[in-house]
Amino acid sequence: MEDSRLTAMVVAEFLLSNGYEVETVATGKEIERAKRAGSEFYLIMLDMDRFKSINDRFGHNAGDLVLKSMAEMIKNRICKIDTLARWGGEEFVLLLPDTPVENAARLAEELRESLSRMDIQGVGRVTASFGVAGYCPGDSVDSLVNKADNMMYEAKAAGRNCVRYMNECE
Repeated sequence: MEDSRLTAMVVAEFLLSNGYEVETVATGKEIERAKRAGSEFYLIMLDMDRFKSINDRFGHNAGDLVLKSMAEMIKNRICKIDTLARWGGEEFVLLLPDTPVENAARLAEELRESLSRMDIQGVGRVTASFGVAGYCPGDSVDSLVNKADNMMYEAKAAGRNCVRYMNECE
């Protein structure tokens, strides 16, 4: 089987994840690592902008192609220790261990720009909104996810197709 077909199959299988592993296992482990070693880690949440209109206008197969194309682009860009998972619908979460805020925000912006330049067959160009939040002492998995989610909704409120991030513990 050629590499591109194998990659597409792996990405498609990966998209079946609902974020459970990231939320309960990986993020919990990173919280414990941060408590013990004082390391930094960040979550990036992203949501496809106006995804419902993509499904309505072009059909669900085109919507699936958009999600798979975006996931493949992200997987090809992130580090091997980073984790990408589908959070639900058209939302995705990235877990970035040992990553300072500057790098997490820069990655989110790079991914946003790359996505907005992609020409997806039968659909054209699409955008996403990104929220970035880091672990702070005392955070639980839920509070960290909520912070990243709030930043993502700030990006949506700011006009979509942008990145919002928290750069310090409050």
